[in-house]
Amino acid sequence: MSSYGDHPSGPGRITEYDDQPPRAVVDDRTTGRHAARPDVLRSGVPSADAVLGADPAPPAAEQLASPAPGRLAGLRRFARTRRKRILIVSGIVLALVVSTTTVVTYYLDSVDMLDPKNLATQTTKIFGSDGKTQIAQLGTENREDIPMSSLSTDIRNALIAGEDKDFYDHSGVSFTGIARAAWNNVTGGDTQGASTITQQYVKIATKDVEMSVFRKMREAVLARKLEGKYSKEEILGFYLNNVYFGRGAIGVQVASKTFFGKNAKDLSIAEAAVLGAVVRQPEQTPSFAGYDPQLNAEAAKDRWSYVLDNMVDAGWLDESKRSSLAYPTSIAPIRKDAGNAQWGVKGVGLTGMTTGNVLNYVVEELKAAPYGITDLKTGGYRITTTINPKIQAAAESAARRGASGSLMNGQKANLMAALVAVEPKTGRVLAYYGGDDGTGHDYAGLNMEGGALNGGHPGGSSFKVYTLAAALKAGYSLASHFDPAEFRDGDFRIQNAGRDVDSSCGNYCTLEWATVHSYNVPFYKISKLVGVDKVVASAKAAGIRTMWSTGRKGELIANDLTSKTFKQTSNAPFYYQAGFGQYPITVLDHATGMATFANRGVYNASHFVLKVERPIAGTDKYQLVGGEKLKPAQTIDKDIADDVNWVLQKIPPTNGHSLSGGRPAAGKTGTWQCANTSHNCHAWYVGHTKQIAAAVWVGNTGKEQAVYEKSGRDISGAGLPGAIWEKFMNAAHKGMAEQSFADKAGTGNPNKNEPGLVEPRKPEKCWLWFCMPETRPTRRPPRPR
Repeated sequence: MSSYGDHPSGPGRITEYDDQPPRAVVDDRTTGRHAARPDVLRSGVPSADAVLGADPAPPAAEQLASPAPGRLAGLRRFARTRRKRILIVSGIVLALVVSTTTVVTYYLDSVDMLDPKNLATQTTKIFGSDGKTQIAQLGTENREDIPMSSLSTDIRNALIAGEDKDFYDHSGVSFTGIARAAWNNVTGGDTQGASTITQQYVKIATKDVEMSVFRKMREAVLARKLEGKYSKEEILGFYLNNVYFGRGAIGVQVASKTFFGKNAKDLSIAEAAVLGAVVRQPEQTPSFAGYDPQLNAEAAKDRWSYVLDNMVDAGWLDESKRSSLAYPTSIAPIRKDAGNAQWGVKGVGLTGMTTGNVLNYVVEELKAAPYGITDLKTGGYRITTTINPKIQAAAESAARRGASGSLMNGQKANLMAALVAVEPKTGRVLAYYGGDDGTGHDYAGLNMEGGALNGGHPGGSSFKVYTLAAALKAGYSLASHFDPAEFRDGDFRIQNAGRDVDSSCGNYCTLEWATVHSYNVPFYKISKLVGVDKVVASAKAAGIRTMWSTGRKGELIANDLTSKTFKQTSNAPFYYQAGFGQYPITVLDHATGMATFANRGVYNASHFVLKVERPIAGTDKYQLVGGEKLKPAQTIDKDIADDVNWVLQKIPPTNGHSLSGGRPAAGKTGTWQCANTSHNCHAWYVGHTKQIAAAVWVGNTGKEQAVYEKSGRDISGAGLPGAIWEKFMNAAHKGMAEQSFADKAGTGNPNKNEPGLVEPRKPEKCWLWFCMPETRPTRRPPRPR
């Protein structure tokens, strides 16, 4: 054997192994530390005895019946002569074919096809907003280019010493390897011939799986042409960025991260030698376990020693330094997902987070204007998202079943939670959890399933924030009065979901009171008074993009509120029940809506992409492709937003979900009952500080059905969703300064009440025997006309 060796490849790449297990102690360039195998010549070509084999001694029975000595000698001479003739003829034919192959290859095969730019694909890495925490990866091959200038001479030498220590001295071709391939083609021996690094790269680039003298000759011609066009450093870069190191790692950069958790430029000589050893055969075959330290520790160490010894022989390493090197002990174990060019799509990713659904939004944004990226899986992009790793971890710790400390742990198996957090000042999605599987149903966003768009949940009372804003815009105020008592409106019985009228205000209650105590009737009346179109417009202004109406057969119909073709009349496609949240919306949209209120009515479109960078060829640097472009818009009047925030701040203290340290926060609960029952199918808690707006939904994983807490009680908005919201918000705000909301603006007319509503006469105030009559005027209904 020679010091050259054809590299093995991973799935989908060329694989070329000896029929017998390769051994590190066998090499034509040994330094005396290892003994050569007797059946291999120093030239690397097997001896005749090894190829043809010695004639075995005939059995005794055959010896008794053997022909006469003279006749036997004649037969043997005839056989030898015939074999020589066959070999001569075969050699002539082979020479003609090889020469023809050489000529054809030289004139027809272009070296341009070997340019890595025409061959290689690079994985796209998805990072959190810190630009450091990788949350996902997209690609077809797990590789990443680096410039050879980033590697020290010692690292480069250690990576190639075991494969081609004469790399800097030859012209790209191993003639002994070609001779061996030719000999084996004629004799039927092993088809493998040794290769230089240049030839190995040619094989990678051409994806030529044929193992014969013809392939070797074509490989040799292309290798010579490659050496004539590119420098040694360039060719070394082609090779080290494309060779397979096992564990799914293509190229030295990915291999370094896979085996040692560091960049290739930071490898020690001993660590680089481990990779220089494993590249000989990274994966096991039926006949040999390979050189991965976890699969074949003894052979891996032997091959590592061989690599370092070759460095000494080549003058690349001092003998004294060689003796001081120890085999690395910090080699990472093989991961279950080894070989995956793509991760973070399903389940918990390598950073402990579930970001598959985030990835769907990222891909969607990058395909659209202004990016228009079509080579996302192969272009090697670096995508920085808006996802804050700390805040994402807080979201999953609160809402994801199985996460440490999650409030979903121990809940009934059919229960599901979804949580989305948005930064009000920018619209950046800071955290997003809609389920573990990015290829499955997203409970926080849109899904196209069975040809229909779905994914929304009835907002219940949490939707009343938009109805309240519509009322204030129509001239009502927080002090306007409505009768909250149940009533019938045609075929509909309008109820308060089991609530009795509070005696504190009876039939004459303010909008502030109705909002805090979450009564349905006043908000139904507002929808009818101002028009459902105004309520829907208010929701759209805040950030609700999709609402589902109900078709004639009870089916849900997705409505894009932002479409120019969408039109809402005073009661269609949404009816007056929109005022108290009958119609489904997504968790993402709801979080965006709350962010608009937190930002005093200034809307920012929710988005996931912060920055896009493309690799600069031949360097380890990136160039900016584009980034977020905010377009804030005052879609809700500032005074209206301030009044909504003022009343919503009263809710967390009333239901036990105030934030730590008394941090100012606004919130709203919401529930929606299952059809024809008094049990809840959906429960919400939404709210915000000045820095973070978050929406939490809890419901069923499959078809709509009643949901219960592990105690067996009906889930309400102030129950499990409120607890998840509170836990998340406290964790997400750690280290943030407290910020207060603006004061109440007092917008609207406090004397604008429900039409026809009469203020009840207050009882006289009496002291012993003296009574003071109430002097406040009583409003009476207008006389019928």
